[in-house]
Amino acid sequence: TTSATMQKYMRLLLALAAAVAAEPLYDFSSSALVELTDDNFETLVVGDATSLWVVEFYADWCGHCKQFAPGFAKAAGNLKGIVKFGAVNAEKASKTASLYGVNGYPTVKVLMPEVTRNPYTGKLGKVAKDYGGPRTARGVVDYATSLLPSELVAAVTDGGLESFLSEGALPKALLLGSKPAVSPLLKSLALALKGRLQLGYAHGEAAPETATALGVDGFPRLAVVPAGKGAAESISYTGEMKAEQLLAWLTSHAGPPLPPKDGGGGGGGGGGAA
Repeated sequence: TTSATMQKYMRLLLALAAAVAAEPLYDFSSSALVELTDDNFETLVVGDATSLWVVEFYADWCGHCKQFAPGFAKAAGNLKGIVKFGAVNAEKASKTASLYGVNGYPTVKVLMPEVTRNPYTGKLGKVAKDYGGPRTARGVVDYATSLLPSELVAAVTDGGLESFLSEGALPKALLLGSKPAVSPLLKSLALALKGRLQLGYAHGEAAPETATALGVDGFPRLAVVPAGKGAAESISYTGEMKAEQLLAWLTSHAGPPLPPKDGGGGGGGGGGAA
């Protein structure tokens, strides 16, 4: 009968809708995104003092999340090795979503690198900034890179190389670049090696004396000077100017890893949302 046919049709539609709703939004096995849960969020994100994290809170059934997902995944791929990206299924990780005040999807927060301790609870936490820009890869990339700390990279000009090399007890690394501005990649490397290696930047064309002192005749060029040594004992990098290779090489010339902050898990919802 017509009624039976309609009922069968409706059951089929409901079954299809349930199947679509249950389909995972992200395939983390083939993505630059990290799957974050209640079990690993504190360890991977809150305990990481050497990275900027961009985190999306989502639900698999959320239509806006599905529209945003390709752009968010693209942003993660574009900044791989520079900024870390994670995604939290807020319905499965309700504790973390609640801690960070998530009440709608998608919600994107950028967790700043500095780890602080709550003086009342003793728990570790981070400042979390709310992202309110366009739901596009370009919007997320621009916002994330704008938050990478620039103060960790020393500006070096002609006449300032000796001062840069003699300041402090850390080994030094100097990039002579072809552009006046410091790149997000160099900022991220300085952050990753904070307290272990002092990074500097010189605009090569504007610092010919510095380039000559380091034996550099083209840009970009990267050189490391061991602690307590001078420019004549610099070591030049000859690999590809890519994040993974650069970090591995610089790490091999850096000081020993810093001890992790002691104490319990992360906490406090990130305080200064902005």
